[in-house]
Amino acid sequence: MVLMSKINPGRQLAVAVLTAVDTQGAYANIALDEALRHTHISSVDAGLATTIVYGVLQHQLTLDWQLAPFYTGKKIKPWVRIVLWTALYQMQYLDRVPDRAIFFDSTEIAKEQGNPGLASLVNGVLRNAQRKGFRQPESIKDPVERLSITASLPRWLVQQLLAIYGLEKTAKIAASVNSLPRPALRMNTPAYSVAEIQQSLAAEHITTQPSQVSPVGLVADGGHLAATAAFRDGMVTLQDESSMLVAPTLDIQPDDQVLDACAAPGGKTTHIASFLDAQVGGRVTALDIHAHKVQLIMQNAKRLHMTDRIEAETLDARAAAAHFGTGKFSKILVDAPCSGLGLLRRKPEIRYTKNAQDIAHLPAIQGAILDAVAPTLTAGGTLVYSTCTILPAENQEVVTAFLQRHPDFHQVPTTPIPAQIKATSISPALQLTPDDCGSDGFFIAKLVKNNIQ
Repeated sequence: MVLMSKINPGRQLAVAVLTAVDTQGAYANIALDEALRHTHISSVDAGLATTIVYGVLQHQLTLDWQLAPFYTGKKIKPWVRIVLWTALYQMQYLDRVPDRAIFFDSTEIAKEQGNPGLASLVNGVLRNAQRKGFRQPESIKDPVERLSITASLPRWLVQQLLAIYGLEKTAKIAASVNSLPRPALRMNTPAYSVAEIQQSLAAEHITTQPSQVSPVGLVADGGHLAATAAFRDGMVTLQDESSMLVAPTLDIQPDDQVLDACAAPGGKTTHIASFLDAQVGGRVTALDIHAHKVQLIMQNAKRLHMTDRIEAETLDARAAAAHFGTGKFSKILVDAPCSGLGLLRRKPEIRYTKNAQDIAHLPAIQGAILDAVAPTLTAGGTLVYSTCTILPAENQEVVTAFLQRHPDFHQVPTTPIPAQIKATSISPALQLTPDDCGSDGFFIAKLVKNNIQ
């Protein structure tokens, strides 16, 4: 990516990434990582770009609401709105950024992208906003609309969260998902020691602290972690702290045969593999419906030196029983496709692309996957069902319905759970919301297939 020298490269990169998210459906975290990897800018400018990208996406509804009075009746192109979003975000949320720098760069970006007329429009809107000031969302009378605008969450989602969690908890969730995500790493233990890993990261000026959620997790103060030697050499992989709780709940033994039914990109697959011993026959079979994602699983397996314990196949998990037959696996993980609403901090754009109708059909798919893998589990085996969402309809309600259809299974407490974790729900399943530990929202249920009498 070539950046114009007279424009702050952080602001310019942020606009480019946000445009890709808005017009091409790109995921912000992936697009930002790609842009930073291919653009030579300082760590300060990279930090500004990251702050702007996440900040705009986390506050997009609020920014649109603030922007509306200043271009009433005008039709503007999507990229112009993005330039205005980035400018208003900096004006309203970044105290130490001078307005003059924001105005100059925003106007110059508009000139570069469009024409002098659009640059004048951007400049005029921003100066008008500076002169008149911003509205106070607290003045909105409708409480649902007020929380929607204040937290920049769509109205339908606010209504669902209020019905499930109540006002106080919903407000805490909303505040939490509008903070910056903290970079998390899972250590490739026991292949490498904690000291080796931290020493390698420190050599590249990346400071880490032990995760308070997972014993194999590290939390970094910042930095481009995917570009480090530790990542390249397979000492660490990028994985959220909540996600690191899933594999241990399977209680994997070195010789287990494990099925990871919905595996891409392979973070949990490789975590499962870390408990297996290929010399005694331990193996995890990882499935994904898309061939290119299967390749991604094996790329991660190769980077983490685990190809002797991982086999990946292109297969719809709903065809598992027909493909594998009965009683093949001693442990099964179904990390089911879900709404992803536990990831709102890390993937803030999904709050604008999902709707209630999209989510309503997911429990049927989740249940079908559970039904399909159930026969492939040995008697006495463990089946873990997990999602990265915070809606009961995709979580415990799916599990309860499965148990009603399959009386040969029963639910047991999700263990082990580190003692320091303060979860929204811990019995019998674990439900983390984003405000609980500052990590992703996650659900983990543990089921056991009854022994044949």
